[in-house]
Amino acid sequence: MKLSNVKAVLGAYENSSNIIKIDVNKNFTFGIEFIDSHIKNIQSVCDASYAQVSLASLTTIGFLLAHAGIKNTAMYFTDLSSSGTGKTFNMTLQFKLLLQSIEKLQEELQLSCEDTEELKRYHNMHRGKITTAALNQCIKTQRAQLLMIDELGLLMSRGSDIIDEVTKLYGVDQTALSVTKGEVPNTKNIVPVAFSFMGATTLSYFGGSKSVMKELLGGFINRQVLAYCNVIKKPEEITSIFKDTLDYKTSNEKAMKLFNFAKTCTIKFHYSKESEDLQLEFKKEVQELIVKYHEMGTEFGSFYSRIEQNLQIVLNILHTLKCFESNIWFEEIDKEITSKAISFFKEVVFLEIDKLINYLSDGELLELQSKQLSKIKHHVEKFHNEKGYMPDIRDIQQKTRIKSLDIEVLTKGYLEIIPGSRKLRYCEKY
Repeated sequence: MKLSNVKAVLGAYENSSNIIKIDVNKNFTFGIEFIDSHIKNIQSVCDASYAQVSLASLTTIGFLLAHAGIKNTAMYFTDLSSSGTGKTFNMTLQFKLLLQSIEKLQEELQLSCEDTEELKRYHNMHRGKITTAALNQCIKTQRAQLLMIDELGLLMSRGSDIIDEVTKLYGVDQTALSVTKGEVPNTKNIVPVAFSFMGATTLSYFGGSKSVMKELLGGFINRQVLAYCNVIKKPEEITSIFKDTLDYKTSNEKAMKLFNFAKTCTIKFHYSKESEDLQLEFKKEVQELIVKYHEMGTEFGSFYSRIEQNLQIVLNILHTLKCFESNIWFEEIDKEITSKAISFFKEVVFLEIDKLINYLSDGELLELQSKQLSKIKHHVEKFHNEKGYMPDIRDIQQKTRIKSLDIEVLTKGYLEIIPGSRKLRYCEKY
């Protein structure tokens, strides 16, 4: 995209009449104790931002509910944040706080069927490498699957069949399993599935902005909710070391109570009229953004192409948690939960998308160049006022630590080199 269009692109988000933004440091709350306390626990020992933790939490809880049999709670989440922002630790804590007891149950099921003739794979939480064939065997045995991949960009840069499989499995409730060479024929080839995914990588390992756009248009990225924290704490902001005081046992016990409660669900959720009206209005607001980006000749609208589907997944997760807290099942997803979920997307999810669009549209580069130019102008004016003549490029380079070629580019239209020397002078039009 041309740099001349960057300001217009970045302004599309700001100019939307209804979609709001919040301070990056302000934490959202769902008003549901289970998820709010879980997020708070992780943030008490981890540097990850609220967006990183909340999105990972929804994905992890969504998998737990899918494993219990709740429909349409399987989410995809990728953390594209900078190094040093707690990506990996966040994922580790999600597993340790919510899924260790579930993993133990699956391990016991796996050990109990080792002597049977048919190969069954009860493991449904995969943290690291797994082949497509092995994943297929797992899906045959267990409908709900969770794949967690750290350093996702390294895997994608080499090309991977498993990424194609993840892309295919988003949002489907059944799949035709791939048949590999040498695999024993199995009549059970069309099977139910609820696939959850969580990945983490920096954008540099991912392959940069061109690679992100390729995957966005190819469908892998636009299926997911995304986090992009690019703010690193300054030394003065570090006031203590994190102490791991988390009660993993109690947290897993609570997760098992949620799991067992979810297994008792025999109803099908439906939306109230007020919920449908809120979702319709939200869908129009999202479409307004998609249209704006399309009219600008960009593909950034693809970030919003799965928002409606992801919103409905989050609605099912939050509604189930609300039922759990009340210890009773409600068929109707009401206005209150819908309003809270939409606010979460507006105030958290869209802010992360906005930061990614800023990165992909060279917004970060423009901000850096603006700061560098201000630095150069300040030095030139100070030098001229103190010494009565203009500096040369070397003077500016030594003071600002900006390369001479970059200085020439940044100051075009402001400064020019006097012919036959390295001395600078103001441009006539300046």
